[in-house]
Amino acid sequence: MTKTPNLPPALRRLLALAASFLLLSSVSGGGNFAVPSYAAGGTALRFYGTGADELDRVKIPLGPVSAGQIASSYPVNMGGDFTIEFWMRAAAEENTAPACDVGWYYGNIILDRDVDGAGDEGDYGVALCDGRIAVGVSVGADDRQFVSPVTVTDGQWHHVAVTRSDGGQIAIFVDGQPAGSTEGPRGSVAYRVNRETAQPESDPYLVLGAEKHGYPGTSHYDGLLDDLRISNVVRYGGPFSRPTGPHPVDASTVALFRFDEGAGTTVGDSSGAVGGPSSGVLVVAGSPASPAWATDTPFTPAVVAPTAALATALPAEPTAALATATALPAEPTAALATATALPVAVVPEPALTAAAPEPRPAATPVAPTSVAVGTKTSAESPPPADAMDTLLFAWLAAAAVLGIAIVAGLRWRSCG
Repeated sequence: MTKTPNLPPALRRLLALAASFLLLSSVSGGGNFAVPSYAAGGTALRFYGTGADELDRVKIPLGPVSAGQIASSYPVNMGGDFTIEFWMRAAAEENTAPACDVGWYYGNIILDRDVDGAGDEGDYGVALCDGRIAVGVSVGADDRQFVSPVTVTDGQWHHVAVTRSDGGQIAIFVDGQPAGSTEGPRGSVAYRVNRETAQPESDPYLVLGAEKHGYPGTSHYDGLLDDLRISNVVRYGGPFSRPTGPHPVDASTVALFRFDEGAGTTVGDSSGAVGGPSSGVLVVAGSPASPAWATDTPFTPAVVAPTAALATALPAEPTAALATATALPAEPTAALATATALPVAVVPEPALTAAAPEPRPAATPVAPTSVAVGTKTSAESPPPADAMDTLLFAWLAAAAVLGIAIVAGLRWRSCG
């Protein structure tokens, strides 16, 4: 048995104090300083845009799908206020869609919640047009789009947020900086329950990476996508701090796709929203197989702060030229071109017979408007500051106290 030396009471108290200090600093993270609770993301999705028809994409059902209809809605099927935000990294030479003067659906499609046919409540989508973020919103015959002046196809990770209010206002933010806004159509854009469609395999879904119906002239997205959060509120009304980690979950989060699965063909919804989850599936096709899992994320090894050039290049308020609500003409009525289906790399799907899409209704012309980004809701607070420096200092101080106590004990024993 090992004997414990009979130390003086004062020295025993000093040793106990040092041990307690080390324990508390390791448990609390250094006193009252908060440490971020989120973990760095492990993987992202890499789209190559190599598929054809209704392949090479992520399909997220808007509700339980049966015979091409939904009898109820998952939380992801939003109608009024919403915010869609995500991280993206893309190169200009891989996303060559033009300026999209006709409509966002001729861009490199990042997100599509379109509908086939006319006369519905509404639809929306996000795309790259000439390397810039384009957003389109349609309610009935009122079909409008807005294109940001900020180029994001520079091969760097960018945080993109798109807000839309039930009153119609649309705004875009790039790396926390306002990138313009405009007035869009008012009213619900939710996908209608029990809606009949000629496109049952694609219509009742939110689609990532491609135009959901494979419409002629559209282009798939070619780049990385990570940490997609969808909320049922307008989160941002002005500049905000670019996130330094994955999006947190709160009561307004209706869907959250971390893309951290790293394998398989399922993308899970980690929002925990009531009525969910709104999970989706990868429809993999093309060569290279797309979408694929990638370890390149905006959170590893580090997130670079927005450059001063971006912060100063954007006007405090959008100019009339930037904030013009463009009335979109009807789409061409040509039938879908017959394409050779590429082999599905991971999940074989039956061949889909695509009917010719109905033309979009001609939009009611609207007068150009110049609208500053509103302040309907306060900007989301940035995540807490990192406390690693404080934690390191606490450990060093505790180690110093413990060292003094050990030296004093040894000297006492030698004197004894």
